[in-house]
Amino acid sequence: SGMTRRAITLTIVGLLLAGCGGTPTTGPALYARHCGACHGTDLSGNVGPALGAGSELAASSDASYRSAVQDGVGDMPANGRLSEEQINKIIAHIRDVQGN
Repeated sequence: SGMTRRAITLTIVGLLLAGCGGTPTTGPALYARHCGACHGTDLSGNVGPALGAGSELAASSDASYRSAVQDGVGDMPANGRLSEEQINKIIAHIRDVQGN
């Protein structure tokens, strides 16, 4: 119906606008901005190792992920710009994608 189509269009426009400009606030958006380029948008790896289900790093603890983000590890630089809440959202997103 016309109402349903309009509601869907408004939802899509809202999502597109939410992705523009400001700081991302959801786990998926934070991951995409700060982690996706190196670890793959789907956690399959790229420059950095894979984080997805079945990967060696999937078995890492939340504390290990938090330490890697805050302090860096190996070639991965520290990311002190992220708040604890933002890091928690990123870890929650990773766990969600891993199915953990």
